Amino acid sequence: MQVFLGDQVTLVCDKSDEENPTFVTGQVSGIVLDPNKKVHRIYIHNILDAFYMSDGWKFVEHDEEAEDE
Repeated sequence: MQVFLGDQVTLVCDKSDEENPTFVTGQVSGIVLDPNKKVHRIYIHNILDAFYMSDGWKFVEHDEEAEDE
């Protein structure tokens, strides 16, 4: 998945409670890549802390066809 500054994204983390995952939706204000050019952490507008992929955060991919309906 490609992520750009300004994109609207949804992140999910089910690491702590698989039955009740945590979702965060917002506009990307910062992206940090690891040496392999994969997303290491992401910043969401108006949220001071970063969301680290190593902490279990994953992108929820939206189905564009469903949005068109």
